Amino acid sequence: MIEDRPDDEGSKAADEAKDLELKILRAALEISRQVEPAENASGIVSRASALAGGSGGLLYLRTSDEGEHLLLGGHVGSDDSRRKGLVRLRLEKVLADEGFVNAELEGGRSPAVFGALGFQWLISAAGEESDCRCRLLIGFDSPLQPEAQQSASRIIERLLGDCLPGLANTLRMERVRELVIRDDQTESYNRRFLDSFMSEEVERARRYGTVLSVIFLDLDNLKEINSLYGHAAGSSALRELAKRIMAAIRGSDKLFRYGGDEFCVVLPETDAVGAYDLAERLRQTIAARPFEVEPGREASLTASLGVACFPLHGDSAASLMSAADQAMSRVKLSGKNSIGVGGDPAMNVGIG
Repeated sequence: MIEDRPDDEGSKAADEAKDLELKILRAALEISRQVEPAENASGIVSRASALAGGSGGLLYLRTSDEGEHLLLGGHVGSDDSRRKGLVRLRLEKVLADEGFVNAELEGGRSPAVFGALGFQWLISAAGEESDCRCRLLIGFDSPLQPEAQQSASRIIERLLGDCLPGLANTLRMERVRELVIRDDQTESYNRRFLDSFMSEEVERARRYGTVLSVIFLDLDNLKEINSLYGHAAGSSALRELAKRIMAAIRGSDKLFRYGGDEFCVVLPETDAVGAYDLAERLRQTIAARPFEVEPGREASLTASLGVACFPLHGDSAASLMSAADQAMSRVKLSGKNSIGVGGDPAMNVGIG
């Protein structure tokens, strides 16, 4: 029997290292073709997982020194049910609940919430490119031996490093796009973007068997403020209203200015009860304290809100929006400063 000589073993190891290098470069090139940040991030996760022998993972983005790590992309294998609830995960909260002090999670035992996704062991890699700060978590079905963990860590760190410039570029492109889809006055998203976003979210909810809710909101007495103090005062109230709403919703939720004093909040992976609870918090937030409409002058505002949930109240973007709009209109006609729920008015009972 002919045994491998040391030189042969070294040559084999060099060939394997070269082959892995080419696989990482090809993966980075393929991922770079994804121009949407979420798709790019999901590509990083799926390819890092495949190359490292993992079972999936998550990629979190931190855009400022003060901000949280927010989920940008994920891959949890072929089990679609595991995808449910992913958008709700905030890395700081997850780790705080598990007893970790910050988001600098190192490789090792997986927090329980990630264990529910099938990740019993995690390897973490961090990267930074311009103002794009990321933390990539790759999960494994079982604990890794030290040598295997070191090898997987090198692969994950290398791929993330190669992909970061492309991801940062998609985020810069997204910011430019944001200028087009934002409402100039309130910094919420505009009506033009709402139509396409709703269609995408309804299709995503249908594909993964999840829920999706919308809240329609209409101010009850903005016309009075415009009449008493002028349209500049009304515009100031709208800007403050948008700030209050955006402070109350999750990073995965989106606020749209539907037109005039009407707004719409889109809530991925939120059922009718969750949407109603948020609508009630928004109603209280608006009514709780006056709005400063001009220096030294305040005015009180209230709002009427309508809630609808896919697929309970509508099986398409148009029908869902219509159900929420009609629920809000019923509130406007029956007394204002309250919440309606899509479908039959009797469905309002018991949801609050």
